[in-house]
Amino acid sequence: MKLSDFTCPSCGAAYEVAESISAKGKPGRAECTVCGGLLDSWQAPKMIAYRLVSPAEHKYSRVPVPPPPMVSTSG
Repeated sequence: MKLSDFTCPSCGAAYEVAESISAKGKPGRAECTVCGGLLDSWQAPKMIAYRLVSPAEHKYSRVPVPPPPMVSTSG
């Protein structure tokens, strides 16, 4: 089993993706449960599952990086 993180390109919802390495699946597609946008589509016989971890509105907003400390040249 291969696990990875994925973010919906349309709305920013966070997903956990599980892809079976040994079990065969079928071609398919996954759509975002929040906005309905296309997350992925595949033609290979894979078994892939997307699990919503956090909708975009529940994610923390980005915090800007603080400026470096001021260095005093007097002294």
